[in-house]
Amino acid sequence: MKRIRLLIVLLICSIALPEAFAQSITVSGVIKDKTGQAIPGVSVVVKGTTTGVSASTDGKYSITVPKAGTTLVFSFIGMTSQEIIVNKTETRDIVMDDAANTLDDVVVVGFGTQKRSNVTGSVATVNNKQLVQTPVGDLSNALAGRTPGVITKQPSGEPGADGTQIYIRGNSTFGGGSMEPLFVIDGVVRSGRDFGQMDPNEIESVSILKDASSAAIFGVKGANGVVLVTTKRGKAGQLSANYSFNYGFSKVTRLPDALGSYEYATLYNEAKLNDNPLATPEFSLERLEAFRNGTDPDANPNTDWMDLVLGGTAPRMQHNLSLSGGSEKIKYFTSFGYLDEDGLYKSLNYNRYNVRSNIDIQATSTTKISVDLSGRVENKQAPPASIDNIFEHTMRNPPVQPARFSNGLLAAPGVYPNPLALISEESGYNRNNSNFFMSNFQVVQQIPGVEGLSIKGVLAFDKNFSYRKTWSQWVPLYVRNNDGTYTINAESKSSLSKDYGEGQSTELQGHINYDRRFGKHGISALALILQKQNQGSGIYGARNSYESSALQILNFGPALNEVLNDREDKTALRSAAFRVNYDFDGKYLFQASLRRDESENFAPKERVGYFPAFSAGWLLTRESFMQNVKFVDFLKLKASYGTLGSDRINSRFGYYNRYNLVPNVYPFGGNFVTGLTPGAIANENLTWETSIKMDAGIEAKLFKNQLSLDVTVFKERRKDILATRALSVPLSFGAALPAENFGIVDNKGLELILNHSKQLSNNFSYFIGGNFTYAKNKIVEAAEASNIPDHRRITGRPNGGIYGYKAIGIFRDAADYAASAKHSAYLTSTGPGDIKYQDINGDGIINDDDITYLGNGSLPQVLYGINGGVNYKGFELNFLLQGAAQSQQLFTQNAAWAFHNGGRVNAEWLDRWTPARPDAPLPRLSLNTNGNNYLVSDFWVQNSSYLRLKNVEFAYTVKHKFLSKIGANNVRLYAQGQNLFTITDLINLDPENTNGIGRYYPQQKTYTFGVNVQF
Repeated sequence: MKRIRLLIVLLICSIALPEAFAQSITVSGVIKDKTGQAIPGVSVVVKGTTTGVSASTDGKYSITVPKAGTTLVFSFIGMTSQEIIVNKTETRDIVMDDAANTLDDVVVVGFGTQKRSNVTGSVATVNNKQLVQTPVGDLSNALAGRTPGVITKQPSGEPGADGTQIYIRGNSTFGGGSMEPLFVIDGVVRSGRDFGQMDPNEIESVSILKDASSAAIFGVKGANGVVLVTTKRGKAGQLSANYSFNYGFSKVTRLPDALGSYEYATLYNEAKLNDNPLATPEFSLERLEAFRNGTDPDANPNTDWMDLVLGGTAPRMQHNLSLSGGSEKIKYFTSFGYLDEDGLYKSLNYNRYNVRSNIDIQATSTTKISVDLSGRVENKQAPPASIDNIFEHTMRNPPVQPARFSNGLLAAPGVYPNPLALISEESGYNRNNSNFFMSNFQVVQQIPGVEGLSIKGVLAFDKNFSYRKTWSQWVPLYVRNNDGTYTINAESKSSLSKDYGEGQSTELQGHINYDRRFGKHGISALALILQKQNQGSGIYGARNSYESSALQILNFGPALNEVLNDREDKTALRSAAFRVNYDFDGKYLFQASLRRDESENFAPKERVGYFPAFSAGWLLTRESFMQNVKFVDFLKLKASYGTLGSDRINSRFGYYNRYNLVPNVYPFGGNFVTGLTPGAIANENLTWETSIKMDAGIEAKLFKNQLSLDVTVFKERRKDILATRALSVPLSFGAALPAENFGIVDNKGLELILNHSKQLSNNFSYFIGGNFTYAKNKIVEAAEASNIPDHRRITGRPNGGIYGYKAIGIFRDAADYAASAKHSAYLTSTGPGDIKYQDINGDGIINDDDITYLGNGSLPQVLYGINGGVNYKGFELNFLLQGAAQSQQLFTQNAAWAFHNGGRVNAEWLDRWTPARPDAPLPRLSLNTNGNNYLVSDFWVQNSSYLRLKNVEFAYTVKHKFLSKIGANNVRLYAQGQNLFTITDLINLDPENTNGIGRYYPQQKTYTFGVNVQF
């Protein structure tokens, strides 16, 4: 019996002792990225369990595993997860790859997340590293060239107003409808301004939802695509701090090449004689010689107006401090940011303060509470003159007019306003101060006893205030007399305006979520109800003819020309949505969703809309027949179909009859009183636009994930577009036409992503990639009259196309002129050297019947980006090339024509027609800018395709023991450049410009130097 007991004891020991010894297997080390920088917060988990630790702030980890052969999983958002097998106690340093779009990434989608390999919709992601690589004041500019399907145009470089126009997969509407996408920050809809003015350091990632499947959960708001922003959140562990600072300066990407005084005066004389051969030249030979030699610059100036206003540089500075940490019970992330940007003239400045606090509280084992608070303060000071006014005269003023005399006095340049006076701090100011507060409170409750079931409640409350004060006052300007004395201009009275506005929004959401696997079956479902209300109000007052600038208050101005008005508005939306995802064995994927929206903007019978969507995917690499295809690591087919809506229409309460106030026009009792006139006819059938979207694609990763490919084709039909029947109703119709839902636009295209990356050693890696987007639209229905000739119809042609005359050259000589068709309106004023137009309808005369389609317009049909980088022992070199094609810009006035309104001339006009040069590319000079040569025609349409070095970054991460003495883990030094060079056929203006007149604050080339310190 004792032997049996001894045998049992020995048997138990033989089983237990190895397990006991296994408890002493400990693995530790440091986790770094491929540049050698330590990564804090990496999750280290025993595979198949919830047992794990997080890396410390210096990237160190230590974990005890239960036995030899245990697998550890290292994971971090935005990086490729790694697995190692542990067999003994040892030190194992880990190098993680930060390659974007790995299969194990969690992708943020509408009101949830999905594993990237299971996504059946079309979703693109831009990570934090890509965002901070772009030194921009407006975050929307950081998206250009980063991802396919996102077509961008930046129309201005003005600090505080330099946002990019974003079109997701092109333009599908007309008649005043907007193509601006929906912006959602941490699950709550916010404005495009709220997105653009975020600090990139507080953002984890940005997801772009492009197809029906991914965006349909947003229903009537989702037709234009969705930009989803996920902010950073705290991770359990020690307090970690990150401080970043950059300083740089900006300058204009390109300026028009304006002629100097001598060339200008010479061409002016020629133009005057062309108009009237008997006229006396404007500039004498003596004065021409003075211009050439620079004699007496006060009397014979050679003024470069563009250089005086925009020729300098503007400094910019940005700070950010973020804190992160917490325990398993409470996690926090806090960010403080500051941006300061000067303009190219001293009276222009924009600065912004950003603050964010995200707190996650694990109140119980099944209850999680999140409190997100954020705010920003924007301050902008600019001259009282508008950008349009400043640049009208900067573009227009000829070089023969003085800007400033040699004694420092500002000149009065004839009939031309002096732009230096318009931008002078003496002219007054336009101060705009805005304050924004945003909150997001969430409670997630896991339902005990029902695995995978949870409910969530969301309350979001936002408040904003804005205050604008504009003071405009006289600036003394001087005229130099022949005797050398100066005469001052007449003093004008000052004016003052004030505008105060406030707004708020409240959003309530209720969610039911279910996520569970049953063997090979995976099911997740979301049911959502939502209600949102926005309201705003404001008041504006203005007075002029102030006698003094001592008291810049409305009460101290005369009430004779007083302006006073106010405004109020309120919108509301009530919605319900349902989405279900199913997968079988991780290889057959299906998603369906339905959203119901109800808007106050339409008549009761038209307020409700339903928006369904479906998508499916097939992971071929999970199939047995693909197991022997060794070079294919991942292969997925996917397709989607669905209906979305857009309430971004140019109509408020169009189902009501409207009346317009007309002040002081009706005489009653000897006084003029305000009356009413009928407005647009009511239309009780108004509703939102409807978008039917389809797409199909293939995703692949090849050669051990070194090569990735993503190809998607898409098609959209946008119907119920809101417009009027102005193209089919005669002008004699006696009322304002009602808006109707009759427009139809088709839009289709292709997206392509191709990326390659390779880790050559622990110290050396590289990547190269590109994306390509082609999107072409066509108007299917625009209610045109049936008798409009084909060459003038907009139906069947691109939305936003250019229409005008087809130029076929220049009349070379009198014989050519006599033998060619001429415009009927200019028979007595045209001649050799003028532009010759095509007789489209063949009637022998040029008139409005010959207007035809000239091009698809300024929105490019092709957009592409090429990015790459090299990493070697802490050194990084990254670049981004961005380009666009198949777009045109129609230039007019001072951007194209010589002597428009007596204005300047650009250098290309040196190559103009003269009798001695009948084959010159430009027509003869004239001082008349309302004639034959300046009709809208393709002569003035330029190809605005371009290739731009959008961004370059060179960085080095310092790794030295002395850093620990100052409490730092690492220091990253970098230099960045934005918009460094542009290749384009376009002359004078930036190719992203949307103002064909040239009255815009030009895009900027920026050089930035910075440091990032992790503590």
